[in-house]
Amino acid sequence: MFLSELRQPQPCQMPRHEHELAYLTVVLAGDYAESDACGTTELRPFTAIFNPAGVSHTGAVGVHGATLFTIELRSAFLTQLQARVPTYPVADCGSGTIFWAGLRAYSAFKARAGDLLTIESHVLEMLAALDKDECKPRGKAAPLWFQKLKERLRADYQHNLSMAELAAQAGVHPVHLARVFRSQLGQTPGDYVRRLRVRTACDLLRDREFPLAAIAAECGYDDQSHFTRIFKRAAGTTPGEFRKLHAAG
Repeated sequence: MFLSELRQPQPCQMPRHEHELAYLTVVLAGDYAESDACGTTELRPFTAIFNPAGVSHTGAVGVHGATLFTIELRSAFLTQLQARVPTYPVADCGSGTIFWAGLRAYSAFKARAGDLLTIESHVLEMLAALDKDECKPRGKAAPLWFQKLKERLRADYQHNLSMAELAAQAGVHPVHLARVFRSQLGQTPGDYVRRLRVRTACDLLRDREFPLAAIAAECGYDDQSHFTRIFKRAAGTTPGEFRKLHAAG
């Protein structure tokens, strides 16, 4: 298993190529896209993608550059840990399940803790996520109200919303709303909102002048200690340490 961080400050086009090893890529900043026989996958910050060994694709770094964390997986590593991986590329399908485990692996990698077990555990979380229902194509299209509900959550994630309020807006029963949300994204509305808040916090933490208490408030947390606990659970490090690690090097 090889872990590396790539910082590409300028836009560039990568010619078509293949990778000898299967690998995971976590996009930490900037604009990045991959194109293969099935089309182009736009990878915004705080997303992740898996590519199997031998896949042929091109890559493109956008105008803002890109920072990528990559994990190359030896066949012996996968065999030893009895990890099965798909034979096709898999990107996060809105849930971020692959990404959050990847971010925790990145935090451990940057901390230089030397704890191989911790890093391997997070990598295996990422591999396990590849086989979960939320990373597979849905057999049934989402209803129109579901897309509108996601738009509402993305707009109002800082506020404390209730299932009853969301269900009333959608015109469905709260139980039905929860069932459809789980079937489409593999998580609850509460999980979705928490991840939106932490994603926003990751962006804001790049600004060293933005106080942590102000970031907590901006993301919808009245209590900074509560914000720190939620952030550490998702990212594997505290907001303060994330700011230092992300700006390092």
